[in-house]
Amino acid sequence: MLLRLLGRVGRSTRLRVFQEQFLRSGRSLLMGCEIRDFHLNNREMRRILLAGAFALSAIVPLSAPANAAGSASDIVVIDPGHGGKNAGARVHGRVEKELVLKAARGLADRLQKSKTLVPYLTRWDDSFVPLSDRVLRGESVGGDVFLSLHADNVRRVRDRGVVVFVYGMNETIPAGPKREPGEKKLPPPTLSARRASTRLAERIRLNLQKHGIRTAPYVDKGRFAVLKSRQMPSVLIELGNLRDPKEAKLIESAAFQERFSKAVEEAVSAFLRDEFKRAGK
Repeated sequence: MLLRLLGRVGRSTRLRVFQEQFLRSGRSLLMGCEIRDFHLNNREMRRILLAGAFALSAIVPLSAPANAAGSASDIVVIDPGHGGKNAGARVHGRVEKELVLKAARGLADRLQKSKTLVPYLTRWDDSFVPLSDRVLRGESVGGDVFLSLHADNVRRVRDRGVVVFVYGMNETIPAGPKREPGEKKLPPPTLSARRASTRLAERIRLNLQKHGIRTAPYVDKGRFAVLKSRQMPSVLIELGNLRDPKEAKLIESAAFQERFSKAVEEAVSAFLRDEFKRAGK
């Protein structure tokens, strides 16, 4: 079926070349390379090809189903923090890049069963992706929301729970890792984009609490490079504090990851429905 689909859409020279690359290396599409490089302008074509890439990787169905409003499914960009040469936090044998990749895959598995959401990972394996490229990859496939997953490493803090961040001033947070040579530096998000991100963050925070997951009592702010999209409402989620033995053990557990994925799926779905109504569509 996938071959027939690609045969129908692959009439132009550009799409025939894309088709060949697509069949040779479907998994690399999960990291946005080919879709971005070919600069496909048709948003629905991007969605079809993205769904096909996930089909090759046995993550989500071949095509995106229609939602209640009759449009193609919404794309949830999942960004597992760090990766490759950037391990993130290392505490008592636990490595942040590995923990968040596992959580991201679990969330993707959950979303692929949804009737209205399609997951897209900025990295599927232990590869390094520059910060701005994570945002650009999500935008290149027409992402509707952007979720960056991390695990904290804070001394003398206990039982804080999950912390959800949006872009904003916060002098208590370090400037972050050095940028890669030649990496594109994105401008800050617009005010409207920040407001949408805050609405998404609050939805996620409250729904996590609904599912019995402890969270900070507020949405926090930080000038994180991965939260600079002007197109996608974007949040950064710290799953827990690796310095807190209780939290570190909790976020590794299958039970926590299942509840986390369910809560996030529900929150994102509700947020997108509300934004659809807000836009008067």
